[in-house]
Amino acid sequence: MHTTENRWLRLLSEAPSPDEIDALRLALLGEGRAVEEVEDCAAHAREILRRMTRQQRESAELSALNDLARRLGALTASSGVLREVAAHARRLLSVDLAYIMVLHDDQRLRIETVDGSMGSTLRGIELESGAGLGGLVLRSGAPQSTVRYREDPAIARTPAVDSAAAAEQLGGILGVPMIVDDEPVGVLLAADRSPRQFTDREVELLAALAAHAAVALRNAALIADLREANLTLRRGDSLARAEAQLRDRLTDVVVGGGGYREVARAITGATGLTVSVLDAHGDLVAGPECVHPLPWTSETSEEPQAPRRFRHDDRHGVALPVVVRGGHTGSLVATGEHAFPDEHVRLLSIGAVTVALVAALERSVLETQLRTRGEVLTSLLSAEADEAGVRRRALGAGMDVDSVAALAVVDARDTDHTADQIARLAQETSGWSAQLGDQITFLVPGIGLAELRALVEARGLAGPVGLAACGRGVAEIRRAHREARQTATMLRALGRPGVVAEPAELGAYRSLFTQAGTDEAQVFVRTTVGPLLDHDRARGRGGDLAATVSAYLANAQHHARTCSDLHIHANTLYQRLNRADELLGAGWRGADRALDIQLALRLHELASRLA
Repeated sequence: MHTTENRWLRLLSEAPSPDEIDALRLALLGEGRAVEEVEDCAAHAREILRRMTRQQRESAELSALNDLARRLGALTASSGVLREVAAHARRLLSVDLAYIMVLHDDQRLRIETVDGSMGSTLRGIELESGAGLGGLVLRSGAPQSTVRYREDPAIARTPAVDSAAAAEQLGGILGVPMIVDDEPVGVLLAADRSPRQFTDREVELLAALAAHAAVALRNAALIADLREANLTLRRGDSLARAEAQLRDRLTDVVVGGGGYREVARAITGATGLTVSVLDAHGDLVAGPECVHPLPWTSETSEEPQAPRRFRHDDRHGVALPVVVRGGHTGSLVATGEHAFPDEHVRLLSIGAVTVALVAALERSVLETQLRTRGEVLTSLLSAEADEAGVRRRALGAGMDVDSVAALAVVDARDTDHTADQIARLAQETSGWSAQLGDQITFLVPGIGLAELRALVEARGLAGPVGLAACGRGVAEIRRAHREARQTATMLRALGRPGVVAEPAELGAYRSLFTQAGTDEAQVFVRTTVGPLLDHDRARGRGGDLAATVSAYLANAQHHARTCSDLHIHANTLYQRLNRADELLGAGWRGADRALDIQLALRLHELASRLA
């Protein structure tokens, strides 16, 4: 047995092929080795080889995606982006051809790029909305595939498409949407010339390619628009040399990958002014801290229009709105010792347009990152998802689940600002976030509970936040998520907005998270204030004894304050309290029973909110 194992180990160290494994198996059997022993070793060798092959393939795929991202970042023309993505799709999925359909303003899909075509029949074909597999992908907003395209009755076809499909002998096709800012920009498709059933892994690969392609395509279009606008403005006789130089400088900054800070520095250099960039909520993004009230924020009802001049102390200033498609996204603010000449305001207007471009580029990239991370995190938190598959997918996206030590769940139902704050926090800390209903889950791999709490508390979030520590692995993350979610929900029910808490900080209320605790609370409520609740239930809208008793006890049995809180006459209060005497019995206003009744009514109210 020892000699046999050594021979297998030597073979495995050489990364054998399946034929070499079979050859050794036959040789050992020919030497008279035990059949069961040889077959067990051979099976073990095949399993190791299969795992090695899968790991090598996944590593190669991830490397190819990273390489594509680097290549696309250097391309500034949409045609180059399309060609690079189509070629990568064909290689990664090992298909006969790959092609990209771009959505135009008239909502028609046009095949712009084809890699692997036998002729020119596919390129240039246009589809009406909903036609072909590309139209089906666009309409559903999700990946679609067909094993036999030309025989699939579920796909609406046109004569031109059928002719091209026959010429290319198309069989199995997989298509995925290319989306930026929640809007489709096209469809990426991979096709074989024989029937083919695409796997989930192949769908994920093509979707990842499409995400990179969509962002690169939008970036190329934005940069092209910037260059075209730059050329157009430079042709005008009215443009001053300083404006042209600033536009050139800002174009170089954006094309070179610069952000808000670099743009603010370039404007400062051109104007000699102190320049700051703020987001839609008035938070500083780049430059020195502003020392004046903001002209516009997301909380004001006024729509930003033209530049607005102001004075603060001895300094003059001007604020310009930064507007992208979808509305106001921030402000460009400049201050100086002297009043601004119109020439400076024109330069700042150029800067505001460039800041808007940077915001659009950043939003596109951030949206893709957050969508990918959000999908992985949503899958990680889903009890139905396979743990091993989730672990592999998370690792492929850059997160080691064993490094997650704590997570937070934020109740975000009160304001959209909370979602924006968490998105920015995730970007700044390389964290992960995903919104499930009215709650947002946030975590940063590699940090503990105390550090995560400090990060969240520093943001001053409007909604309550539940925190929970976790051990290593998928199951622990799901347990911690459940506890943090329950904590946030309980804080909401208790009326504690802006509070950050761990499960243990809820005290006795935490027992309501368990079925046993809920059952015990229901028995206590029923035994203590059941008659009151029955009375109100029978009266319908006219039932108000429970609320009256609760307010009466909350006001330390003070009649005047209770009447004021309930907006009722004193006679009405006395009538209700007399009715409560009949239902609860004599002595319910005593210290011990009053405390039990107040607690029971509180538990009943919480249970109603948590239901």
